[in-house]
Amino acid sequence: MTIFRELSVIWSLVHVLILFMFLYESRYPKKKAMTLTIIVMVPLAIFNLACFFILGPEKCGEIVLLTCTLPSLIFFWFLAKYRDGRFLFTFCVVDTISLEIIYITYILDYYLPGDNFIFMFISRLIAFPLLEWFVAKKFRAAFLEIQKHTKKGWYAFAAIGGVFYVVLVLVMSFPTIITDRPEYLPLAILLFVLMPVLYINIFITLKHQAELHFANEQENILKLQISNMRERIAEINLSEEAFRIERHNFRHKIDSIATMAENKQYDELIEYLQKYHKKLDETKVKRYTSNAVIDSILASYLQKAESNQIKITTSIKLPDTLPVDEVGLSVVFANAIENAINACMKLSPEDRYIEIQAITYPCFMIQISNSFDGNISLDKNGVPVSTKSEHGLGTRSIVAFCEKAGAAYEFKTNDRKFSLRIVIE
Repeated sequence: MTIFRELSVIWSLVHVLILFMFLYESRYPKKKAMTLTIIVMVPLAIFNLACFFILGPEKCGEIVLLTCTLPSLIFFWFLAKYRDGRFLFTFCVVDTISLEIIYITYILDYYLPGDNFIFMFISRLIAFPLLEWFVAKKFRAAFLEIQKHTKKGWYAFAAIGGVFYVVLVLVMSFPTIITDRPEYLPLAILLFVLMPVLYINIFITLKHQAELHFANEQENILKLQISNMRERIAEINLSEEAFRIERHNFRHKIDSIATMAENKQYDELIEYLQKYHKKLDETKVKRYTSNAVIDSILASYLQKAESNQIKITTSIKLPDTLPVDEVGLSVVFANAIENAINACMKLSPEDRYIEIQAITYPCFMIQISNSFDGNISLDKNGVPVSTKSEHGLGTRSIVAFCEKAGAAYEFKTNDRKFSLRIVIE
């Protein structure tokens, strides 16, 4: 009964497409991407199925590169968000793994008793959903995150995957199907074993590269923190020195005030006091919180905001003992305010504002809000995404901090107001 063979082919084609959809990102909205995929891939699948019926599995296997692989590669390249080695590697991974399942089930079915293709159909019926479950639960999130953070090395890995794909097709289908050439079965088995091992090692390498990239980001942020703290300490030292000088001269100023009061020189006295008041203001250091680390970050970034004509409103109350690491929290403030400044700079000066609130009761909560131009995209987790390759690092750092600290976070937009809220129990 060849009906099971035909059904297994249809099942395989559908699930190759599903598997690829799991691992790549489209540059179009999900609905549009799905519509385009159906319009193009359904006719392509029907055409290849017709080739399978008319030409048979052996001949169809020989021309699959031209009738299926290449057209789908071109289409998804047009659709892809990352048109570089990341896309090519993903395409090769999906195709080679799917081909491995197809070839293994074909070989096993051929050598098992009977000639009805039932084993091939049942094994593919089980294998593809299991593979998709594993990819969705254990692999997809990490792989998509690696694609975002890692931009180097993909072409080399894609070339390895492409070579494996071509070698696998050649070994299995040329000059005839491998079941007619049993002496090549050991080579095919070696490829079946080697390919997943190779991909696992490639994934581990990419993951380490992404972790190294994130560690470098954190190191750069910490270096910026140290620089800000040094500037803040220098500012405080200058202020304390100025105040020390004023304290030294205070007795002489009191004498001058007393003399003008005795001589009833009230106009001169008022002018003198106003000048002295202004002089004292120059020695004042604006503090936002008693925590030295966080205060240094707030002072640096909010001074930058004010210099860019951004209205600042703060109401910050921090507990004496923070429930999280103060360095990590200061990085959150730095990234959030930096993002807020960048968003405000797209507006006219009169529309720019940043609001910072922190409360300790009933729980520790931080909210940083700012005006923005209304153009922002959130991913399925509600996290802002950037279309520029070097942007979005600060947001990822904030999310990483919250996940590590067990904090709840929310990015929200409302009437051209963007807000980040973090709650720590």
